[in-house]
Amino acid sequence: MTETIHDRIKERLRIMDLSPQAASMKAGLSKDTLRKLLANRDQLPTGKTLSALAPALEVSEQWLLTGQDSGSGQPLQPHQDVRVANIELPANSAMPKDVPVLGTAAGSHHRGAFQLTSDAIDYVRRPPALMGTKDIYSLYVEGSSMEPQYWQGDLVYVHPHKPARSGDAVVVQCRIGEGEPEGTVEATIGLYVRRTGEALIIRKHNPPAEIEIRNEAIISYHKVLTMNELFGI
Repeated sequence: MTETIHDRIKERLRIMDLSPQAASMKAGLSKDTLRKLLANRDQLPTGKTLSALAPALEVSEQWLLTGQDSGSGQPLQPHQDVRVANIELPANSAMPKDVPVLGTAAGSHHRGAFQLTSDAIDYVRRPPALMGTKDIYSLYVEGSSMEPQYWQGDLVYVHPHKPARSGDAVVVQCRIGEGEPEGTVEATIGLYVRRTGEALIIRKHNPPAEIEIRNEAIISYHKVLTMNELFGI
């Protein structure tokens, strides 16, 4: 039985097959948050960190703090009112863990709350339909403006060479403003509407809005793959 919050965090990282950096990014925190916390057993997370971390690790705050949840002593598992499909899932050994996670893509209406790195913060498994596909990468969604299509902490797979059509989800990579470290890139997620001679237009869900991103700020935009495309259905 685990005895400290640090032990419980490590247990969830192991069960979910996440690195501390990936879990931090999934929670919308700085990528070094968990690494620093786990390196100092005398340090406890702030309330804000705890609130962000619990859903990312799919447990309750109470379980992280005490190891108990409503007397069960077990982490809360997310309830899903769905029926399991009658299909055989591929074994993990058939899906190499070689798709880089490059940071987070903003599910927000405002810039500055998201990160894209040049180096991978983690690697995730390659779905069957993407075997042999080059340059695939993944990101964690941050924020709530794409709910209910994408939720905070959702992992998306991005294909840089597949053309986006109207209505497709896309990740837009943008140059940042002055005063930021050189080479830093922002990424935001939305539904592709159209591109004009002046700007790219994407749509957000929550609240409904169309966002205009000037062409001069755009480095590239890439299609987010659907579940059907990930599994070749």
